[in-house]
Amino acid sequence: MRLRRKIAYVILTLVLAACVWPAYLVWWAQRTAEAHGCTFGMAMHTDGCLVNGENIGAQLNSAYSNAGLVILTMPVGFVIVLTLIVMMSKDLKRRSDAKVEKA
Repeated sequence: MRLRRKIAYVILTLVLAACVWPAYLVWWAQRTAEAHGCTFGMAMHTDGCLVNGENIGAQLNSAYSNAGLVILTMPVGFVIVLTLIVMMSKDLKRRSDAKVEKA
């Protein structure tokens, strides 16, 4: 595999991770709020969420604010996953063709 191909894999993987990050933050905020019996959503801004005596409502609210970004990043992530699948299948086909030629 050429260096350009390896660099493309690394860049696509990093962009995919960046696309999934907002969804992970929203999921984390929701799970944390549910685990501690807090009301999740915009009501958290006024009510807060106490965890070990500390109000983490502002942190959960800022993580929840990434929900709108998920609408933009998920389609991009889907296209990147499809691109990675096509690239990997082509690389695997080249490898199998090269093994057949050697034999």
